[in-house]
Amino acid sequence: MKKIILLLGICILGISLIVYFFRPNSNTHTAPEQISKVGTTQRESITADTSDQTENHSNDSAHQSVAPSGKAKKLSEEAIRYYKVAYTYGWEAIVRDFENGTIAKSKMPDDEKKKLCELALTGTTVEQTKRLFTANCKPLNGKISFRIINGQLKDAEGKIDQTEMIHKLKFLQAEDFFQSEGMYKFGPYEEKFNLQSNAIAWGLEEVSDYLLSIGIGYAGNSDNLINSNIQGRNPSISLVKKLMQAGIHPNAKTYTLIEERNFASKHPELYQFLQEKKQN
Repeated sequence: MKKIILLLGICILGISLIVYFFRPNSNTHTAPEQISKVGTTQRESITADTSDQTENHSNDSAHQSVAPSGKAKKLSEEAIRYYKVAYTYGWEAIVRDFENGTIAKSKMPDDEKKKLCELALTGTTVEQTKRLFTANCKPLNGKISFRIINGQLKDAEGKIDQTEMIHKLKFLQAEDFFQSEGMYKFGPYEEKFNLQSNAIAWGLEEVSDYLLSIGIGYAGNSDNLINSNIQGRNPSISLVKKLMQAGIHPNAKTYTLIEERNFASKHPELYQFLQEKKQN
């Protein structure tokens, strides 16, 4: 009898071990919201409400958008499909669907159609933007001027296409959708900025020079523009020199930033230049 009990115990233990080691691993299953992630940075900045820019190709979930109440809501499957196409293949197919009325006739809620239009305007070439305007896809206000200064448009070498961006700014001026200044308020906190803060944060020297040529200078920004450039995507010694020539100088925060971001190894020329200015 004892042998039988012992054998039963061994069998039960063996079965338990088999179940344990060969059980399904919950970590191997992909959550539905992970499946439908698309590459986009939809912080209202493709934005421009702060000078610390982030690139517009992060992995935000296409399943959610923020409702006016502040609660996240699911996007329609149709909207998700459009975003996937746009961020995989570009905006041309979406432009065509605005032109031929497919989007207007779709079952997407109106707020999703407006958002799709708004985002298309930030990432399209100037010719595509003109076609969107003709198809009655137009920005709600001049804030679009800030949002088009981003990293989406690329030239043949894969670099940010500053020439195309300048053409888009000119087009917005001609269509009376151009805004050069803005202000962000949160309680007692107030921050002023202009288009230079965006161009400099992205390290876009040609765009910055164009803005200077039409009278949009460095003044009017609450943030130190040198710090905006250092915190941005493309720190530029050339831009920093221009800013210093215009009377903007590095401050204590500047030197904290370059140490925190390891500029000594990542941007040695700019690091050395700023260290020399600190000693002088």
